[in-house]
Amino acid sequence: MRIVKLTISYKGTNYVGWQRQPAGESIQQKLEETISRILSHDVSITGAGRTDAGVHAVGQVAHFQTDSEVSCDGIRRGANSMLPPDISVVDASDATEGFHAKNSAKGKIYLYRIYVSSNRLPLEDPFAWHISTRLDLEAMREGAEKLVGRHDFESFRATGCCAKSSVRTINRIEVRRGSGFPFSDYSGAQFVDLIFEGEGFLRHMVRNMTGALVEVGRGRMTPDDIARILLQKNRQERFECAPARGLCLVKVIY
Repeated sequence: MRIVKLTISYKGTNYVGWQRQPAGESIQQKLEETISRILSHDVSITGAGRTDAGVHAVGQVAHFQTDSEVSCDGIRRGANSMLPPDISVVDASDATEGFHAKNSAKGKIYLYRIYVSSNRLPLEDPFAWHISTRLDLEAMREGAEKLVGRHDFESFRATGCCAKSSVRTINRIEVRRGSGFPFSDYSGAQFVDLIFEGEGFLRHMVRNMTGALVEVGRGRMTPDDIARILLQKNRQERFECAPARGLCLVKVIY
C-alpha cells in the first residue's frame, strides 16, 4: 500500500473549510471526489490542518493510501485537470512508510494580511482584512513578543473549541510591512503582514491573536494588555476575531 503525499494550494473563499461538512463544499471533499475518479477507487484524504471556512492555503499538506500504480505526476496532472480553478495540487510524491500529514507535522507557518486604506481595494480584499485606522507596527511587535513561547492560550481560542489542552508553543511572530498588488496606485495605503510559526494552533487562535494585536496597533490596547489577557485564561476580553479571508496556511513543517 502506497502513501501519497500532496501539497495543495487553494483559495478558501467559496468553501466551508478543509474538512467535510454536512452542508456546503469543502476542500477535502473536492480532492477526495477528484482523486477517487482518477484512481477508480474511493480514497480518504487526511490534511495536516483543518483550515476554517474562507481561509486560504499555499502549502497545505495531505496524504492518502492507494494500491493504484498511477504515477504521482499522473495524479497531480489528472487532479489539476479536473479540480476547480481555486484548488491546485502543487506537488504529489510517494511518502516514506509511516508518514502522516497531521501526526508527523512538527509545526505550521501562517500568514495574516492586513491593509489600511480609506477605500476598499478590490484586488486585495479577498485575501486581506481591510481596516481604516493606521497601525503602530512597533507597538504590535511589542505585543507579539508577549505571545511567543509556551503558554496557555485559553483566552485566544474559539468558543466551543474541543481541544483537550489549550497549551501551545509559538516559536515566532513577525509583524512587518507588506505590499500590495504590483503596479497599483495605493497612495497612502498601509500593508501589514503578520507571520505566525508554532508547533500547533487552536481553532481561531491565529485570528484572535491578530485581532488583539490590531487593537494594540490602533492604540486601544497596550502590549502589556496582551500579557494580561493571556494570564486571564478566559474569553471575557472584547477584541475582534480577525476575518478568515486574511489568513493563509503557508507551510507545514516536518
